[in-house]
Amino acid sequence: MNARFLALELRRAVRNGRYLIFTVAVPALMFVLFVNLYGGQAGTFPNGVPVVTSLMMNMALFGVIAGPLSTGAGIAVERGTGWQRQLQLTPLSSTGYVLTKGVLGMVVALPAILLVSLVGVVVEGVRLEPLQWVAVLGTLWLAALPFVLVGIVVGLFATPDGMQAVTGVASMLFGLLGGIWIPADVAPDWLRTIMQVLPVYWAKELALASVASGVDVGRAVLVVGAWVLGLGLLAARRFRAAHV
Repeated sequence: MNARFLALELRRAVRNGRYLIFTVAVPALMFVLFVNLYGGQAGTFPNGVPVVTSLMMNMALFGVIAGPLSTGAGIAVERGTGWQRQLQLTPLSSTGYVLTKGVLGMVVALPAILLVSLVGVVVEGVRLEPLQWVAVLGTLWLAALPFVLVGIVVGLFATPDGMQAVTGVASMLFGLLGGIWIPADVAPDWLRTIMQVLPVYWAKELALASVASGVDVGRAVLVVGAWVLGLGLLAARRFRAAHV
């Protein structure tokens, strides 16, 4: 990984209005909207977790999906515009380029998590113990890893023209089928079965582990780890094929 290249990429991300609006501001706005739709601050889901706390995690996860996914998928655009060929004239290796994209994906996931949590505390009255906050925020941030890898896989496979469509569909499916837009607590059984295949559902379960009882942490780690391993192997195989 190249620190100067990472700093350059971070400046590009901060100056990108679409990133600031759709992956940082929109999750916070959607959080306020969904709190009102699902019963306000006084409601509680069947697992005993306040509605407002559960929805805060959902919307933070929405930001965790969108930002890293778009960052990794940007590889396809940079390949199409010739930016990668320009970078090959510099000391930055191809491996360093992809690793930097991965680190960047993790970094760009943070602002949405922090802003949604801040809105949760200041506007919606979410209250957690200090250690619970550390556990929830840390888990939500680490949950970005599978979506960073999804973005990189899309970036390595998709064409520049098709990248946006693929990332848009992927974000929608992860959100709809993973329990972001329809919380698992109120979802029908058939939808809950689909949710339990996706990393979004188990990332939420891991985030809930510090505030609710009965979370199957072992299964959650196993499913999310399987996604990370599978996507990592797929990305590595595609990367080697493209650079041999």
